[in-house]
Amino acid sequence: MVSESLTRAYELTRTLAVAVESGDWQLASDLVEARSPLIMALGRDQDEASLATIRAIQELDATIMGRAHTAHAAISNEFSDAKQRIAAAGFYQSTGQLR
Repeated sequence: MVSESLTRAYELTRTLAVAVESGDWQLASDLVEARSPLIMALGRDQDEASLATIRAIQELDATIMGRAHTAHAAISNEFSDAKQRIAAAGFYQSTGQLR
């Protein structure tokens, strides 16, 4: 029998996956904070139904991490591009002041 806390952890994980998919990183962070104690409280010995739920959580977590890494790479690229544009604008401005 799956415990109530494990069921809640699974529900939070599903909601977390939706938040990540929509790019709501603040909600995702809040959900991780709420879910973490439930996951940490799991005991070592689990029945088959509980193990199946834990595996489902692990699969969702793998998908979430993949999306998070992709988003991180995209944001890093945007940040790098913005820094280059700022540097180019600064160079343009400084060369204009040399006249």
